[in-house]
Amino acid sequence: MTTSAMSDYDDIHANSLLASTFSHPREVLANPVLDVLQKRCILATWASDAFAVEGKPWLRQIPGSDRQVRIGDVLAALRTLDGGDGPPPRRGGAIHFTRKRKVGQTAYERKRQMIAVHP
Repeated sequence: MTTSAMSDYDDIHANSLLASTFSHPREVLANPVLDVLQKRCILATWASDAFAVEGKPWLRQIPGSDRQVRIGDVLAALRTLDGGDGPPPRRGGAIHFTRKRKVGQTAYERKRQMIAVHP
C-alpha cells in the first residue's frame, strides 16, 4: 500500500472511530466541540459506501456502533453544514440562449448568420 493510500486509510479509520461515538447525524451537528470541517469529515465517512449495510444500501452502520442510520439523514446533515450554498449547478454547464428567426428569414439564412457570428 502506498504512503498516500495508507494515509487515506488512517483518516477513514480515525473518522469512523469518531463517528461510532455518535448515534445519529443530528448529534454530530449539535456537538459544540467539533468545527465544521471535522463534522463534515465524520458525516462524509458515515455516508461512505464502505459502511453501507449489506442488502440495504439506504442504510449505513459504522463498525462498533449498534445503530443503523438512513443515508438520507446523513446527507441532510451535510446539506445543513453547507448552509446557503444554494442548489448545485444544472447539468450541461453553460447557459444556451436560442434566438428565433426573423420574420421572413429562412432557416438557411439563420444558419449562415450564426456561422458568421460564431466562426
